[in-house]
Amino acid sequence: MLSGYVRVSKVGGREGEGFISPDVQERAIRDWAKRTGVDVVIEPHELNVSGGTMDRPIFNSIMEKIRSGKSEGIVVYKLDRFARSLLGAVTTMAELGAHDAVLASATEPELDYTTPAGRAFMQQMFVFAEFVRGTLKESWATAARNAIERGVHISPNAYLGYDRGSDGRLVPNDQVPIVAEVFRRRGAGETWGQLADDLNDVARKSDGTWTAQAVQRLCSKRIYRGEASRYVEQDIDGRGPIINRNAHPALVTEDEWQAAQMRPRISKVGTSGKPLPLLSGLIRCSGCRYSMSVGRGPKGERLYRCRAKHASGKCPEPAMILGDSIEQHIEGLILGEIDGMMKLVPDSQERDRALSELAQARSEYDDFRRDRETRRKLGPDDWQDSLDVYLAAVRALETQLEIIDQQIGVVREGLTRDAYLDLPVEERREVLAGFMDCVFVRRSRGRGRNVDPVEDRARVLWRGQAPADLPRRRVVNEIRSFDFEDHVEAGVPAAQDSA
Repeated sequence: MLSGYVRVSKVGGREGEGFISPDVQERAIRDWAKRTGVDVVIEPHELNVSGGTMDRPIFNSIMEKIRSGKSEGIVVYKLDRFARSLLGAVTTMAELGAHDAVLASATEPELDYTTPAGRAFMQQMFVFAEFVRGTLKESWATAARNAIERGVHISPNAYLGYDRGSDGRLVPNDQVPIVAEVFRRRGAGETWGQLADDLNDVARKSDGTWTAQAVQRLCSKRIYRGEASRYVEQDIDGRGPIINRNAHPALVTEDEWQAAQMRPRISKVGTSGKPLPLLSGLIRCSGCRYSMSVGRGPKGERLYRCRAKHASGKCPEPAMILGDSIEQHIEGLILGEIDGMMKLVPDSQERDRALSELAQARSEYDDFRRDRETRRKLGPDDWQDSLDVYLAAVRALETQLEIIDQQIGVVREGLTRDAYLDLPVEERREVLAGFMDCVFVRRSRGRGRNVDPVEDRARVLWRGQAPADLPRRRVVNEIRSFDFEDHVEAGVPAAQDSA
């Protein structure tokens, strides 16, 4: 019994190797089996896999059957379905010979490939197949270069803010203001999660919903600077980019694009130009997770309080707390962290560990990015998604190292307890924002003298602990509460090392 092997390098188009449909190949193999009287079992089709490598899932399973004696050989439509690499073909042929296995072609001369003449013919066929593969690859690179130089965006993906014209170039559509607003707000410091929530309201994705990662990927695209580009495999030049920086109208300026790549920052002053309160932008109501505003009580006391009514609906438990009490509590926590950080050793084991992990993650990212075989196997979309996973790991470790370096930098710069207290309010706010994402406050169960202690009502989410979907004012979001019981307050994540 022989194994019928069907392979197609690219199902979705006719670029690359010559497209021979799986049905045509299978029919020819069955006709050959009937004509020769040989029993053939058609294996599952190998789709979207190049013949330039012998490491293919279905082919590997056939070779395992041959090694175990469950199959007596392979029959293919043409020899180039078996391999397009001379070295790979000859090496595999040697293994087939070691197991007394057969290689047959359903449409080419029926030669005995165990004889010198048959082997010579087979090698000539593989040499020609490898030549054709290389020629087609170089032709694709040339075609890609010519298209990009004409301004054609050859990626099959659709992009917010653009339609594809009849000539293949991108043309701005009526979503341009939405794109410009996303870049502007990201440059102003809004989080990816906030932007994703808003995009789902005004510009739903055709293939799902916007996530923080999807918005981050959108803002990283240089197409919004008017560029078309492509990485291609070229036999002569190797792997390299083809870039046209004026392929289509840009939707954002270079400054706007660069600003969107930066980390968000907390504003220093309000609309009046006066310094904002110490916890402005950091303090949130646990009943609805919205930011709390500053107000005055009946005796003129300064308060942080929930607005209660939001674009998304009504807060079920609006919180209110004295400004002095919550600020003293939070600053007490920060001063404790500063005191603890003064014990840090600049070249701590944790920093060395973070550096080592980051170097390993970057190495794995680079190895995957340069792995041509894996890229060909996965296809462009799956390969890009996998690459994003590696990149996310690098970004997470970079953030961790950034936090460690920030803490070590505080020690080196001499930010002691007294030095912190001598800072103006806006600079103390920056220090707080460097330590924490936000602080949640819940409504007191008692009133007057029976009001709950501030330490029981406040929970700090340190850097990296806040959810990505925190709501914004004047934007419709689902009203959800923050659950104190699910959150155990801890110190700054990377402030554990001590001398």
